[in-house]
Amino acid sequence: PDMIKINTAQIGPEGLHIDGEEDSAILELESIHGIPVFRCSPIHYDLNATMVGQDLLVTGSAFVELETECVTCLDRIKVKVGDPKICVHIEKVPEEEVDMTPEIREDILLAMPSRFKCSENCKGLCSGCGVNLNTEKCRCSAKKKKQKQPLPNDTWSALDDLKL
Repeated sequence: PDMIKINTAQIGPEGLHIDGEEDSAILELESIHGIPVFRCSPIHYDLNATMVGQDLLVTGSAFVELETECVTCLDRIKVKVGDPKICVHIEKVPEEEVDMTPEIREDILLAMPSRFKCSENCKGLCSGCGVNLNTEKCRCSAKKKKQKQPLPNDTWSALDDLKL
């Protein structure tokens, strides 16, 4: 499996800069809160490592680009997610090679929102006819006008319109 590693023996007094990309398979992302992830770009990372005595301090950023769907209109969208301010402190580093993968993975996953929308003003799908209201006009507005509207305080008459 791919890993994001830092070799502490290579960290000089000015620190060590590492950047690159790793396979996003380390994120183990098939879905986010039940919403499918169709594709995920490699993880792009840009990190700076310094030693403070026996402790390792790693700062930087890591991002992925996801292809998922908008929660309101179900269109496929591409979203860049990640953490621009990674800060990991590992006390008394025991070995020369430190695997940063779990920390980077956790930072990216924690930065993900619970819902993705194609835009803040996405109109979503019509609950009646199912059209995407961002691109089409509702087809059921004519039907709605023809239907008998229940009186506002006649709660039970709404049940008459149910087709079971």
